[in-house]
Amino acid sequence: MDKLHLEELNKHQLEAVKHFRGPCMVYAGPGSGKTTVIIHRVGYLISNYKVEPNRILVISFTKSAVEEMKLRFESGYGWLLDRGKNVNFGTFHSIFFRILRSYYRYDLGNILNESDKHNVIKNIIKSLGVGNYSDDEFIRDIILDMGLYKSNILDRKRFISGSMPKDDFDRVLSLYEDYKYEHNKIDFDDMLTGCYELLTGEPVVLQGVRNTYEYILIDEFQDINSIQFEIIKLLSNPNENLFVVGDDDQSIYGFRGANPNFILEFDKIYKNAKKIVLNLNYRSQENIIKTANRLISNNDFRVKKTMLPIKEPGVEIQILRPENRELENKDVSVLINNLVKEGYSYNDIAIIYRTNILSSSIVDSFLDNNIPFASRENIYNIYEHWIARDIICYLRSALNINDREALERIINRPTRYITNKAKKAAGGCHKDYITSLKVKGDLMPYQITYLNRLEVDLKTIAHLSSMDAISYIRKDVGYDDYIYNYCSKKQINSDGLMAILDELEDISHRHGTILQFVNHIKEFKESLYENIYRSRRRCSPEQNQVELLTMHGAKGLEFKIVIVIEAVEDITPHSKGQDEKSIEEERRLFYVAVTRAKERLYIYAPLHKHDKRARMSRFINEMEIPGKKGKESKKDWEMIHKVFNKGTIICN
Repeated sequence: MDKLHLEELNKHQLEAVKHFRGPCMVYAGPGSGKTTVIIHRVGYLISNYKVEPNRILVISFTKSAVEEMKLRFESGYGWLLDRGKNVNFGTFHSIFFRILRSYYRYDLGNILNESDKHNVIKNIIKSLGVGNYSDDEFIRDIILDMGLYKSNILDRKRFISGSMPKDDFDRVLSLYEDYKYEHNKIDFDDMLTGCYELLTGEPVVLQGVRNTYEYILIDEFQDINSIQFEIIKLLSNPNENLFVVGDDDQSIYGFRGANPNFILEFDKIYKNAKKIVLNLNYRSQENIIKTANRLISNNDFRVKKTMLPIKEPGVEIQILRPENRELENKDVSVLINNLVKEGYSYNDIAIIYRTNILSSSIVDSFLDNNIPFASRENIYNIYEHWIARDIICYLRSALNINDREALERIINRPTRYITNKAKKAAGGCHKDYITSLKVKGDLMPYQITYLNRLEVDLKTIAHLSSMDAISYIRKDVGYDDYIYNYCSKKQINSDGLMAILDELEDISHRHGTILQFVNHIKEFKESLYENIYRSRRRCSPEQNQVELLTMHGAKGLEFKIVIVIEAVEDITPHSKGQDEKSIEEERRLFYVAVTRAKERLYIYAPLHKHDKRARMSRFINEMEIPGKKGKESKKDWEMIHKVFNKGTIICN
């Protein structure tokens, strides 16, 4: 018993570790030591219950989480493995692929990696003409929909794609399946569906796997989707030695198919399941935990529980309300420098935001202020988005009418009815591109009129500031209408694309002339490459850098100091999720963000967003921070006045 070091466990952790047979659901709140419990329980099964190590299967969702658990187990319990039999640690995909390859004789060469998958889908979109194949986010959304469709194996008839019309989605999916069949490839989704079909169709194979894995432990159970759970139920039957650890309050992957119902109804699925709650938080100061408790208590769809802090109260949580995004970025940079002067390191600090699009703006500020940064996720480079490239080409064309590459890109954005035949004819002319089209393009008078207007627009834009230039392109040139028409034609929501334009216009505010802005974009790309891509795109203790994270990416991590930015309505909670179910998941996301903080928590909620008054996130009021209750979350009202036209009534 002494060798297991169980004296460090509290009574609830110890109860979980000593659980032997039958199903067990461990509700493990943030900072409650869930990984410690899993590691000790595996050791206890081997040492005290004499379970063979190779009969134990431990599953988590990410390769890094699996590697951490395996390393910690071998460090603490390697002495139990002297018989040459190892515990099976793996992700769902790696375990299910292991089952598949034993039957179908697959090898790693049969796997279609995510990069190749992206390119295959991109080419299919291009060949079918059912969307903008140059829009990487659009491609990612289609791939996400494919994953949801595959994981929803028991009820696919009810699936509705959020990225494109049903008929188009079906065509893309059909061609993609044909491609994999012709090239003898499977992707990560196929590892799940293929394993399910194999186990349900081959009873002998199923029994063999059941005999191999007698005890199953699952980490982050709140993230499981329907097909993963169906396979786990198959494998654990009939003994049901299923030990799952998770937190319904941190179920934040609904967009990937994760279903919190499984963790909430575990005791209904398994009538004899033992339930254990780990509610002691070893991570955060008391003020942070009590505030997080008040926030998450507003969710109805949860197991009622309260996290109990063991640390001192600590400093008060700070709610900061700068005037706008630009001042928010400046304040954050000053705050970080002051914290470093106090004795904190850069890598003690995390900047957390709701969506990746927000990272470009803060990176901009960090580059200006020489603050080192890194991220486990790809930093969002807004200037690489196809919409941003369109706007940049307008700016380049305004600066140089001879920039043929830029003009070719935007000549029909919005449409000026210039045909491919006309563009090809203009290619052999050495005059500027617009003149070449007029001379060689065999154009109709109405097409000439459009080109004349474009020339006037470009001359006008050339004399504007970068921010006014972008506004002019959007409104006077008609680029916003072009995007609205594009979205209407493709039957997709325009909010995401309009957000790119709003963000771009916001960033341009800091760079006066068009030339300064265009030069900044070039420098930004180069600096981003230096700071992220050459720096292995990963944070490590050796690199003293502030970490930038989305709320999703922050899950499972902890930092001495957390700075949450852009905590305003329509960002958090996001404008896409305003129904009751979505609001609860958005609240869980915010809960995840604030519970990453160990010592200090700063939350920024700018008063204005895109030159419009912003409402402070409802989640801040729900946290009931003493002295921080605000009226900012009241709704402002749009109105039409007989004299003053359109305006806004601001509620104070």
